[in-house]
Amino acid sequence: MQNTEQQNAHSNADKLQSVISDDLFPQVQHISDVKQVIEEMQSKSQNLREPQIKALLFLKRLGQNKYLHGDKNPYDEIYKYITTQGKTDIANPEYYLDTIEALIPKPPKPIVMAPDGKGAKR
Repeated sequence: MQNTEQQNAHSNADKLQSVISDDLFPQVQHISDVKQVIEEMQSKSQNLREPQIKALLFLKRLGQNKYLHGDKNPYDEIYKYITTQGKTDIANPEYYLDTIEALIPKPPKPIVMAPDGKGAKR
């Protein structure tokens, strides 16, 4: 009987140690992982929003006006820049910060339970 109590106490101590080391002090990811994500995101940015796409379509359509510009579209270089490199040049920094913040492990939220037979009032 005493042997089983000692085994239970030892098992409980192991479980407690596991909970303390896992939940209270989560392992931080290596800096190389964060660096790799940042390097990958350098060439990416958020997608263009509807007003931006409408403006690009208007710019492209304006450049196709042969009466004003002839056969050459003067806005073509601007259009190409905005749709490629320009997106990342003016991207909102929060987009990148949110991604980096998502890499940081967070402790689980506690579950609060009501006592038996007593629930929330409706």
